[in-house]
Amino acid sequence: MGDRRSARTKAAVKQAFLTLLDKKSISKITIYEITELADIGRGTFYLHYRDIYHLYSEIEAEMFDQLNEFYDASFPIRDRQDILQFFNKITEYIYHNKTLFNMMINPEDTLLTPDKFKRFFKGKILQEMLNEEKYPDVPTVFEETESLFIAAGVSGVLENWIMRGMEEEPAGMSLRIQQLLLKLEE
Repeated sequence: MGDRRSARTKAAVKQAFLTLLDKKSISKITIYEITELADIGRGTFYLHYRDIYHLYSEIEAEMFDQLNEFYDASFPIRDRQDILQFFNKITEYIYHNKTLFNMMINPEDTLLTPDKFKRFFKGKILQEMLNEEKYPDVPTVFEETESLFIAAGVSGVLENWIMRGMEEEPAGMSLRIQQLLLKLEE
């Protein structure tokens, strides 16, 4: 019973935080505002989190865990549709978590940066390249460069999409990314 109550409380705190984050930068959010919106006491907040940045780091870790799951479930790619399905999952996730991803384009918030997002994808791409090699211990300079190039390109396109307010539907954005990546294979 306590675990479920704790999970509900944490979910309410996270939702309150994200609601406030939609209106102002993280540095302007107070614990008082979060507890009022989540309808909990300050002591309850501190039972789960040291401060707002601890709360944020848990949300960010969950986000990267989810992106990691999407990636691991999609790779290795067997055909061109697999890559489209992967990007459909990613763009849908970003779209449904706009508030969190808007932090990437807010110059006042320096926690979720485009560079952090790019490093995540570069690491996943490089790992995939090494898994395909006969000697997967050390990446070559070319593999390092190629993984950075792909990650920077995809991250840049997604960042621009977020910056433009995600006007294009996630499926349309996914298709565009897939088409760009397929051009690289030509």
